[in-house]
Amino acid sequence: MTNVEFHLQLNHNETWNMGRLHFHDHCELLLPLVSPGNIFVSDQVYPLRRGTLYLIGENTLHRTIAEGFHARYVLHISKKALTQLSTPQTDLARLYNTSFRRTELNSEEMTEVIELFQALERNKNDGSFGSDLRQMMALLNLLIRLAPILNVATAGESIHNKDFLRISPILDYIRDSLDQPLTLDQIAGQFYISKHYLCRIFKAATGFSVMEYIIYSRVLKARQLLQEGHSVQEAGELSGFSDNSHFIRTFGHLTGVTPGKYAKEYQSGDQVLLP
Repeated sequence: MTNVEFHLQLNHNETWNMGRLHFHDHCELLLPLVSPGNIFVSDQVYPLRRGTLYLIGENTLHRTIAEGFHARYVLHISKKALTQLSTPQTDLARLYNTSFRRTELNSEEMTEVIELFQALERNKNDGSFGSDLRQMMALLNLLIRLAPILNVATAGESIHNKDFLRISPILDYIRDSLDQPLTLDQIAGQFYISKHYLCRIFKAATGFSVMEYIIYSRVLKARQLLQEGHSVQEAGELSGFSDNSHFIRTFGHLTGVTPGKYAKEYQSGDQVLLP
């Protein structure tokens, strides 16, 4: 069980919003310690609340939208790590079979889970004798406690406010048309609204722009195509990039690696787990 890939953070911010949409090649366990706002996941908006545990799967587009002071535990763990830690009796890798789940914790469960996160944070592997094993035991204790809860959890009801109901069909349309040319004028025309109104209601409902959503969605689709074995050019074209060089630049800017390097690392299982 050496070199198990995971990263734990305890973050505190007086004012905090995730600057942009993002996705990753690992799953994320998120435990808010306050009730700061909302989270956009897979074209839906959910409340982000203390007492709720969130599981965000790999290749899942998401962004948290906080209000004021924000504190949370965030654990990133790779599929490889969950597989390494699993046994025939205890399949922790099942956590990967989802894009998003959340579950309400009662006060006793919340206290227990916080203590488990604290134990993992406290037992860092500093290279001293036994520190790697103490860290691994703390990680296992946390996962063994949370996995049964999350395996039966669901996404639950999303927020259906007036702004989001107006842009929900637009999100569906964009998601289903990523391989086609998409412009603000074209999308606004499809829904018989002005592009200025489109931009305003989209930003109000999601916290980000129409074009930001399109670009991230296309890069995410391209990543999935590369994982399936498509060539760099095929992945770019099938995800809506008309120019291959533009695709390579955009992919590199948003993921930190070129499409070719990403495909090679994914196939070899050598992806780097980033915090």
